[in-house]
Amino acid sequence: MDKINLRRVQKDCLISHAGNQYSVPAEYIGKDVAAVALDSMLAAYYEGKQIALHRISYQKKDMVVNPQHYRRLTMKQTMDAENILLEQDKVIDLPLKSSDLSRYDEVLYE
Repeated sequence: MDKINLRRVQKDCLISHAGNQYSVPAEYIGKDVAAVALDSMLAAYYEGKQIALHRISYQKKDMVVNPQHYRRLTMKQTMDAENILLEQDKVIDLPLKSSDLSRYDEVLYE
């Protein structure tokens, strides 16, 4: 077992280890995770729970990703809160006073 290293998860879901980058699930963006190298595997842990496992790449500047780690970023977000302004008979409609814009036409086309 190699030593444990704390790594901050970047906005692209990646942590760095030995010159390479490895993905972790999107919900850990901005958090510090423990990266542990075990033989030819790299495991990432958050609060004692294993959140990612990758085969270590021995090429430098390699990027090892699991597409499932990005799923949360690519899923359509929904809002479950109701909009009470759009309920029946409660729509607020404020009438606007129309303005005479002919003066602007005169200035533009003179």
